[in-house]
Amino acid sequence: MTTAERSARLWLRAYPRRWRYAYGEDLVGTLLDLAGPGARTVRVRDGVSVVRAGWSLRWREHPPLLPWLGYRFFEMRLPARYRYWVMDDLLDRFYTARIAAISFVTVAALFVMLSAAVPSLEPVLIPDSWDLPVMLGLTVVLLAVLQPRVAPRRVWRRQISTWLPRELRPRSERWKADVELAQYRAALRADGEAGPAGGGAHV
Repeated sequence: MTTAERSARLWLRAYPRRWRYAYGEDLVGTLLDLAGPGARTVRVRDGVSVVRAGWSLRWREHPPLLPWLGYRFFEMRLPARYRYWVMDDLLDRFYTARIAAISFVTVAALFVMLSAAVPSLEPVLIPDSWDLPVMLGLTVVLLAVLQPRVAPRRVWRRQISTWLPRELRPRSERWKADVELAQYRAALRADGEAGPAGGGAHV
């Protein structure tokens, strides 16, 4: 992979995961053509255009605030039109770290608001030492490192399907997903060759 291609793929990360999977190669080729032969990086103005378009797509597909809060904090089911957004969210490698960080910030904000509303609780909720924040921070890190796929697996089964993609399976079971997917595709091809009446393909 050339330096220019790495540069193009870096800009491309502004788009959602599934969009990159479906159309990424075409856009990389376009960016390299615009950069010209011998270029070491993508032109900045082209990269900025990609970022703007990618984040515009992400914004259009993002659920509204209230449904998003229900999904993020209570794993509530989102409407079907946000299915692909949910898939991208769950397959992101930083999903667990992001959830843990959001929970940490939310709890800290609640502590601050409660201590402001009830001053007598301030010594309990906001201690003078950094022991509690450090412990909570370490908990966030440990959850993200030790159980990176437990939460997304649970949410995937609730929101998407009982079948898990290889990215959400334990490493020792990822081969099963490849086998199951190959069998599914083979079954689809067999159904297509049989035709709608099951009488085989006609020439």
